[in-house]
Amino acid sequence: MMRLSQLFKLDYGRKLFLLATLPLIFAVAAISIVVTNQSKRLAETEIYALETQLIEAKKAELHNYVTLAKNAFFSIYGGAAPDDEEAKLRVTQILAAMIYGDEGFYFVYDYDGNNIVSPRQTNLINQNWSGQVDSNGVPITDELIRIARSGAGYHSYIWAKPSTGEPAEMMAYVTGMQNWRWALGTGVFIDDVLLTVANTRTEVETRIARTFVQIAIITFLALFLVFISGYFITVRERRLADARQKALTARIVNTQEEERGRVARELHDSISQILVGVSYALDLARRRFRNGDDHAGETLDKGIGSLAGAIQEVRRISRNLRPSMLDDLGLGPSVKTLIDEFSQRTGTQSRFETVVFRNRLDNDSKIALYRVAQEAFTNIERHANANLVTVKLKGTRGGALMKIIDDGEGFVMSSSGSSSGLGLRNMQERIEQLGGTLTITSGRRGTKISALVPLSHILSPQSSAKED
Repeated sequence: MMRLSQLFKLDYGRKLFLLATLPLIFAVAAISIVVTNQSKRLAETEIYALETQLIEAKKAELHNYVTLAKNAFFSIYGGAAPDDEEAKLRVTQILAAMIYGDEGFYFVYDYDGNNIVSPRQTNLINQNWSGQVDSNGVPITDELIRIARSGAGYHSYIWAKPSTGEPAEMMAYVTGMQNWRWALGTGVFIDDVLLTVANTRTEVETRIARTFVQIAIITFLALFLVFISGYFITVRERRLADARQKALTARIVNTQEEERGRVARELHDSISQILVGVSYALDLARRRFRNGDDHAGETLDKGIGSLAGAIQEVRRISRNLRPSMLDDLGLGPSVKTLIDEFSQRTGTQSRFETVVFRNRLDNDSKIALYRVAQEAFTNIERHANANLVTVKLKGTRGGALMKIIDDGEGFVMSSSGSSSGLGLRNMQERIEQLGGTLTITSGRRGTKISALVPLSHILSPQSSAKED
C-alpha cells in the first residue's frame, strides 16, 4: 500500500506535465473521434453514390439490351396473332441465338411460370418454375412475371453463373409481351459492382486508419515535446530554486552574523563598560572600607546604581531579541512600548492609533508584525530624520493591518517597487511567508509601510481572551 501511494503521489513536475498533457490528450481524442465519424459518414455517402452510379449504369445497360432484342423481332411480333406458334418459334430462335459476353443471355417465361428461352442453361427450358426462390428466400419467377404483367421493371436475386455454376447476385430487367403473355428479360451479374464497392470501402477504412495513426504519431510527438519542454523547465526551475535557496541561506547566515555582531557590540559597548565600571566602584569601595574612608558608602551606592543600569540594559537587549510582553499582553502593548522607547531615545514625536480587538493573532503573525515595526523604527532612526511617526494597528475585513508613516526623508525604490536593503527584504519575506502583503511607498514627503496579515492567521474568538 505504501508503494502504491508513493506511486500516485505527484510532485510539482508531474502535476505540470499532467496539466499540460491531459487537455491535449482529451482534445486529440475528441478530434480523432470527430474526424473518424465524419470520415466514415462521408465515405459511406461516397460509396453509396458510387454504388448507385454503377447500378444505374447496369440498369441502363439492361434496358438497352432488352430494347435491342425487341427491335430484332419487332417485325415478327408486331404482326402475329396470340396463337401464332410459328411466329413464337421464330422469336424464341432469335432470342436463343442472342447471347453476349461470358454470362449474358435472354430468358423468357410465360405467365404460368414455364421457361421458354434459356440458351445458357437449357435444363430450365419447358419446366415450370413457379414458386422458385433464391438462397435468401427472394422469389424469382413469380416476381419477374408480376413485373412483366405490370409493364417492365428491375429485379435482383441470387442466380448461378452459367460459366462456373457459382451463385452470384444478378440484376434483371424484364418487360411484358402482353399479346403472347410472355415475360422477356435479361440480366447481368453485379458481383463486379459489389467488389468495386467493397474495395472502395476497404480503401476508405485503410485511409481512415492511416489518418488515425498519423494523428496518434502527431500526438505522441506533441507529448514528447511537452515532456522535453517540461523536463528542461523543471531542470531550470530546480537550478533557480537551488540558487535562490543558496542565496537565502547566505542571507540567513549574514543576518545571523549581523545580529550576533549587533548583540556583541551592545554587550561590549554597554553591558561590558557598565560592568567594568561596577567592578572599579566595588574595588574602590573595598579599599575605602579598609582604610576607614567615610566616602566608601557613596562609592558603593554608585556601583549599585551602575549595576541597576546594567540590569536594565540586559532587559532591553533581551526585549529586542524576544519581548516577553508580546506573549503576555499581545501585539498592541508591545508596539506601544516600542514606540515610546523610540521617542525617548530619539526625541521624535510619535502617535499610536489602534482599535481594541481581541488578541486573536497567532504567534507567527504577532512576531512578524513586531519585527516589521522594529525594522521600520530602526530605518527611521538611522536614515529618515523624521519629526513625526504615526503607527496605526487595526483589524479589517482582509485581516490585521499595521501602517507605519513618517514625514522624514524617503528613499529610492527599485523598478519592482521594493528596496534592495536587507532589512526591507526581511520585512517583505516575513509577511509573504504568512501569505500577506507588504506595501512600501516612499517619496519626498516621507515613507509609508503597510503590512497586512490575512484572515487565515486570525484565531477564533474562543481561542483568545486577551486584548491587544
